[in-house]
Amino acid sequence: MPELPEVETVCQALKPHILGARITAINTYVDKLRTPLALTGRQELLHHQITGLERRAKYFILGLENNFGLLMHLGMTGSWRLESPALRRQKHDHVEFMLTSGLVLRYHDPRRFGQITVIDDIAAIHEHPQLRQLGPEPLSETFAAAWLSRECRKRKKPIKSLLMDNSLVVGVGNIYASESLFRAGIKPSLPANHISQKRLEKLVGAIREVLHEAIAAGGTTISDFAGLNGTEGYFNRQLRVYGKAGERCPQCRRGTIVKIYQGGRSTFYCPVCQR
Repeated sequence: MPELPEVETVCQALKPHILGARITAINTYVDKLRTPLALTGRQELLHHQITGLERRAKYFILGLENNFGLLMHLGMTGSWRLESPALRRQKHDHVEFMLTSGLVLRYHDPRRFGQITVIDDIAAIHEHPQLRQLGPEPLSETFAAAWLSRECRKRKKPIKSLLMDNSLVVGVGNIYASESLFRAGIKPSLPANHISQKRLEKLVGAIREVLHEAIAAGGTTISDFAGLNGTEGYFNRQLRVYGKAGERCPQCRRGTIVKIYQGGRSTFYCPVCQR
């Protein structure tokens, strides 16, 4: 499933090509994705300048000059392609946005777990039911060691599970949580309320470092995720523990990477480096 770096990469890739453009037509080829598609016949979406495209957690928020917009999510297998309409539509291309630039923005999703929802008041988007309960962005100033320490003090949940709780912080995801905890030297199963503020300060820095590196590398290629126009992310080449079970730790060279399951998700760590 695309995580924060993958979504941010696609968002930044799309911006130069769609900001200032207008949607001239919308074609849909299925009735619903994760939620029903209600795009056809919505004249409010047509012929109005696209004034904004931002990411919140793993959602895309597209705003129009008339204060309408779209809330979009890639689900597990969604991706966008921006291309010439002369290119044949592919199987599983479910939605097309025809743009005044002469290009077509195509949404591709084999498993149909994505979402494209019309928003009637884009100015109030952050009060949308799917967004208002979300925690802070991990790259924001709000996500600081002092704040995280106060939040962890209330919770006995394992720190890795807590990092994947979107009400605490959004978009860290399974791979990046494992990698960040490794860099911070914190055992994933350690109860959150047992971790000092000093160690949490190191964790906040590690999370930001990992996410910045992943964004710069275009994200991590997992499953069948691909970025804009099918390009792949390369952060997987920089992974230190995720998917490395049984291998020698690249840091201490003494420990062997262990794989455990937390909340049904795989976690990787070094039992020597991480305590």
